[in-house]
Formats: sequence, structure tokens, C-alpha cells
Amino acid sequence: MTNRQNPAQPDDPAETTEPPPTAGDSGTTEPSGADPTPDADPAPAPEPAHDPETVPWTGRTAWVFPGLVALFGAVAVRGALTIEAPPHSPPPGPGVVPGIVGTLLLLVAARMALVNLRVARRIRQGAQVPGTPGVDWPPVGIIVLTLAVHVALLEPLGWLLSGALLFWGVAYAFGARTWVRDALVSLSMSAAVQVGFSLGLGLNLPGGVLELVL
Repeated sequence: MTNRQNPAQPDDPAETTEPPPTAGDSGTTEPSGADPTPDADPAPAPEPAHDPETVPWTGRTAWVFPGLVALFGAVAVRGALTIEAPPHSPPPGPGVVPGIVGTLLLLVAARMALVNLRVARRIRQGAQVPGTPGVDWPPVGIIVLTLAVHVALLEPLGWLLSGALLFWGVAYAFGARTWVRDALVSLSMSAAVQVGFSLGLGLNLPGGVLELVL
């Protein structure tokens, strides 16, 4: 008769086997009060755009732009007063639009002159006026060159094409780079101006080469 031996029983029935540690368990615990790793320095905030009300122009350069605006306004008003209307042109006549534009330009120049005088008085009283940013000369040069080309090509090309070139050049100077859309919009604006002068004021703008072809 053989004696059967029972398998060994665990000493404590409540004892359980712990799960094996996972690969991400390092066996150490970080203290709860530890500071996290500092992030990288944040990118500097962009400089705010120039606001003439808060950062006005100072010095002699403050009078350049008001002087140019006043000059253009005076030329427009003088042209409106001396322009000769066609014999059978309907009212209000060809001098109304340049007269309104010239008057508005003179009012804007007067407003800028008052702002310059107020800033100069604050500087004399000891107020701290922040410096002004530099002039972005490439857009200014593009606009001046576009105006010169427009004036030179107005008679041979006519208003429709030279005006479209003028609008396109100004849009390019301000950052427009959608070539086809800008060309179509410029041509549409030039045509609208020509129709407005012809039908509204009774003035025929130069037709140029298109007048000879069409």
C-alpha cells in the first residue's frame, strides 16, 4: 500500500502573487513637489504697428507728408476751378470730382498739421514721445515708379491700360501677389473709372492704342 503525498499548500491563504513590473516602471517614484522641466523661452511678441495717434511722427519728417497732401489738394482744387467744361456737358460738370477730392485732401493735411503742432507742444513741455519706425522704402519706390510709368504711357496706351497698370502696381506695392486676379480687378476698376467719367461727367479719357484698334 503506497502513501500518496499531497502537494504543498501555501502557508498563508491570503497571500497573492504580485504582478511583474512593467517595462515603464523604473522602480522609483518622483516626489510630488518636484518642479517640471522648464520649457524653452517663448518667442518674442511682434512689435505693434505704427499708430500715429499713440506714436506720432516727430521732427522735420513729420511735415513732409502733410506738405505733399496739401500740395496735391491745392493742385486738384486749382484744376477744378480752371477746367473748361465741354459746350454741351450735363451738370454737375467736370470740376466737381477734382474739387471734392482736393478739398478732402486739404482737410486731411490740416488735420495732420494740427497733430504735429500738438506733439511739438507736448515735447516742449517735457513729455516723453516714443520714437517712430523707419520708412519702408521699397513699397514707396514701387508706387512712385508706377505713377511715373502711368503718366508716361497715358497718351500712347490710353486710360484703360495705363490705369489698370496703375492699380496693379499699387496693389503689388501693398503685397498683392495673385497675378491673374489682381490684373482682372485692376482692369475692371480702370474700366469703371472710364465709364464713370464718360457717362457721369461727360469727359472722354484718352483712348490710346485701343481707340485706333477699336
